[in-house]
Amino acid sequence: MDLIASTRMYDVAPAARDAWHALLRAAHARAGLDVRFVEHAWPTPIGELWARPGLCGAFMCGWPYAVALQAGRAYAALACAVPAWPAYQGQPRYRSEFLVRDDSPWDTLADTAGSRYGWMVRDSQSGWNAPRAALAKMAGGGAWFGDSKGPHGNPRGLLRALAGGEIDLTAVDGWYLDLMRVHDPDALAGLRTLAYTPWTPNPLLVAGPDVDSATAARLAQVLLGLHDDPEGALLLRAAHVARFVRPEPDRYAQLIEAAHEADASGYPEIR
Repeated sequence: MDLIASTRMYDVAPAARDAWHALLRAAHARAGLDVRFVEHAWPTPIGELWARPGLCGAFMCGWPYAVALQAGRAYAALACAVPAWPAYQGQPRYRSEFLVRDDSPWDTLADTAGSRYGWMVRDSQSGWNAPRAALAKMAGGGAWFGDSKGPHGNPRGLLRALAGGEIDLTAVDGWYLDLMRVHDPDALAGLRTLAYTPWTPNPLLVAGPDVDSATAARLAQVLLGLHDDPEGALLLRAAHVARFVRPEPDRYAQLIEAAHEADASGYPEIR
């Protein structure tokens, strides 16, 4: 089987992409695997990537992962990254950040009623499910915004729309933003964080359901041990990862529960 990998979700800039690819190439080599990186970007839906045969080392959003697991399409959960910044407190977690322009008059999320919202795609935890769950608690089953626009496809599309005045508020993956603050801070010029969603389990590196379990296990073992040797530690540091830890698949069920709660509250869309 032709094995493929992708770091599309966190290729925030060329330097970040290079760091991820170097890390995964080393892990594949240590596991004795021949894996080809594939180019994959918007406007091709990222779900098309996750459906490809031979997936062996690709970031997958936790909500689609949980939905697939519930439906019996079991991806092999290889590893979860612990981002290296102090806010993550040594845990494999992340959250979404609600962003506005610097000149926005708002101080809290509750101030944003009637504004124009921009969303990424409907199968994203950070760009849809997490912000929808947070907004549902305020909306009371009604429409919170004067307008809601999407899909903008990826975080950069959202940032351009916000900076350009097309929208007034959006939510973006905080781990992605932390990487952007290192690799491309100019892309966030004129923007500020207004609020955060609660922490949830990080996206994870997976292998596809059609990949041999022994192959997946070898790669997982390598990833989980990278922080134990100097070469591996350098590769992790370049990617701003403290270490990889073993995923806990059951924890991702909370993402499905959050979606059900938003539906039950009468807030099926971000509106």
